[in-house]
Amino acid sequence: MAEKSGRPSALKAILAILGVEFCVLVAIVVTYVVATVAGEVKSLPTMLALAALGLILAVWLAFVIKSLWGGRRWARNGAIFWQLVQLTVAWGSFTGEFANPVIGVGLILPSVAVIALLFTKSVFDATQGEIPSD
Repeated sequence: MAEKSGRPSALKAILAILGVEFCVLVAIVVTYVVATVAGEVKSLPTMLALAALGLILAVWLAFVIKSLWGGRRWARNGAIFWQLVQLTVAWGSFTGEFANPVIGVGLILPSVAVIALLFTKSVFDATQGEIPSD
C-alpha cells in the first residue's frame, strides 16, 4: 500500500539498503585514496584503477538511487545489475586465498532482499514513471 509520499515502504527499504551500499562504496574509495597518498600500496597503477572504478561505480549508484527515488522504470534494472555484481563478489568471498565468509554473507543478504523487493507489485507500480517530489 502506497503511503502519502507516493513511495511504498518496500521502495523506501530498497532506497535505504542502496544508500548504505553507496556509503560503504564511498568509504572503500576513500580508503584506497588515503592508502595511495600515504604510500601504503604495492602497486600504484592497480590502486589508482581500483579507486577510479570505485568512484565511477559510486557516481552510477547515486544516479540509480536518485532515479529510483524519482520513480524511473529503468532504475529497477540498474539496481538489479548492482545486486548481481555484489552477488558475484560475494561468491568469490567464500573461496580463495583471501576468503572471508563474513563479507560474502554481508553482501548476499542485502542483495537478495533488494532483488526480492524490486519484484513486489508496490515497487513495480511506483516505478512506472515519475513520482512527484515531496
